Amino acid sequence: MFFKFIFTFLLFFSYSLKSSEVTVIELHKNKSLDQLVLEQENNGKNESVVESEDLNFESENTTSSDISDDSNSELKKGGKVETTNLQEEDNLQNEDLEDVALIKPENIFDIDEIILKNNLQTINEISSQTLSNEFLKILSNSTNEINDGDANKKYFIIKKLYDMGEIRKSYNLIKETNLSLILDSEYLKNIKTIELNYLLSTYKLSDVCEMKSQLVNESIVLPNFLLEKTDIFCLTIENKLSEAKLLNSLLLDQEQLPDLFFQQLLDYTFLENKEEIVFEKINSLQSKDLIFLYSAMLRINELPLTEKFIEIDPINLSIPVILSDSTKMKTRIKAVNQSFYENLVTIDILSALYQSVDFNSQQFNDPNQTIQSFKQDNELTMAFYYQLANRQIFPEDRLRVIIEYWEFAKNIGLEKIAYSLTENIVKTFNPSLDTSKYSMQIAMSHISNKNYSEASKWLNFIDEKAISKSQLEYVKFLIELNENNEMTTIISFLDSLNKGLTNEVNITILETIDVLNRFLMIKNEHNSNFNYDFISDQRVMPSYFLIQDINQNINNLNNLNLLMLTIISMENKNWHELHPEHLLLLLRAYSVYDQGSLIKSIILEILSDLNVTK
Repeated sequence: MFFKFIFTFLLFFSYSLKSSEVTVIELHKNKSLDQLVLEQENNGKNESVVESEDLNFESENTTSSDISDDSNSELKKGGKVETTNLQEEDNLQNEDLEDVALIKPENIFDIDEIILKNNLQTINEISSQTLSNEFLKILSNSTNEINDGDANKKYFIIKKLYDMGEIRKSYNLIKETNLSLILDSEYLKNIKTIELNYLLSTYKLSDVCEMKSQLVNESIVLPNFLLEKTDIFCLTIENKLSEAKLLNSLLLDQEQLPDLFFQQLLDYTFLENKEEIVFEKINSLQSKDLIFLYSAMLRINELPLTEKFIEIDPINLSIPVILSDSTKMKTRIKAVNQSFYENLVTIDILSALYQSVDFNSQQFNDPNQTIQSFKQDNELTMAFYYQLANRQIFPEDRLRVIIEYWEFAKNIGLEKIAYSLTENIVKTFNPSLDTSKYSMQIAMSHISNKNYSEASKWLNFIDEKAISKSQLEYVKFLIELNENNEMTTIISFLDSLNKGLTNEVNITILETIDVLNRFLMIKNEHNSNFNYDFISDQRVMPSYFLIQDINQNINNLNNLNLLMLTIISMENKNWHELHPEHLLLLLRAYSVYDQGSLIKSIILEILSDLNVTK
């Protein structure tokens, strides 16, 4: 039970929240949902600049890894953890900085073109949030002025961002690129497709039609007749229906396989009287690239968007779903939940949509019956609990509802959302004997929202008889780690964790903790008690040459190559799915990558990733 408690909340600690402010928003009195999303979009336009500045700041201020061999030898003497003198540590870091200053800064355009192309094509999904964020940051900040030799490399990066679902970041790079240097006609077609789809996805229809006209004048041909279909769509916007019908007849003659959904949307657009007309849901797509055109056509006709859109492209199409008043509220809430976890929307947008769900007074008068009536509709239940908590007058009633809310959210994997939405409410509670039985839950909610000082206030009121001593120590560990951000805190926690290990613990947990012990040089007597029920291991190691390349880049401190090769070696596996020796190799790699800037987050991810339910 202790392990389950530990690794459940490590997930919250290692996952950065997008916002720390929760405000209850009355849509008709304050900012509308559309206004909030527009602000989010405008803020996003400057994201690349901010990230670039962050990168520069990090490169100037990052110190060497806390887990270098020298520092580890100081941390561990005789198998016991010792705290390094802060002044000595600062001196060591300054010496390391002098050495690092001699290393030439890396640029992604320094990588060989063929190697870069192959690496980007090989990397697909990345299970690790830390590595995914780092990889995305590097690609998004490839804003250097390029020469003739770098043009194709820039295209590979733009295309990769688009394939990852980061169409806005891809579009931003396009606008910063001198496209005249890209000579490959197929590359140019793909870039124009990305531009057009970005404008469609953001519903900037005047810009869409303006770009369409430019492409038609330049005789550009886009895949899947996207340009021809956009031309027809723009004619319908301008109410030039006769011309639209003519061009559509020509399109039907050209297409070998008619785009049935486009034709269905177009037929609906041509209808003069649309009352009582039932529009069939989307059931087939000719191409994923056309989904952005479909979404724009659905929105302009005020037709509902289905969950199919967020299944196909959750990053880019969640916002249209969220803003679509004609779409089912359940689908819109599902979209905003997913977008929040992807850091695509702020807590204000999440709160605004939850507040916009229309519940009546009768439902609030009998909340238990209302919740039962929702049955498996988790999305409406989440919104109802949030509104119910805000309606409570007395603090004890509000706290009771919030505890129920958290428990429900935990059971469906949406704890982070429930903690974030109730953050401001929870801040109004003060530790006391009356609330002591909820102290652990409240402390963990504050930790999830990174309010560590608030969490500390509740520690003295936790009923130690109701929870294990290990659980209390774990909460203290999370708070201490935030206060000092030292590797010694993690080492101390793992050292104490070792004492609670038995052979009854899942073998994956034993292996992973043993790997961390070896990496951090923590002496552990338990490893001598391992049995050999499983002599062979089904988990495969990377190829010999891939391991050699990783080791070579570790020795040469080639950060960008090292990052891509290690990601490739994981093959979208979770940390616990890796062979232990493979995991150890990756830990060594990330201890030198960017001077160890990712290693603490990765260790917390590894712990949270362990499947302790088996």
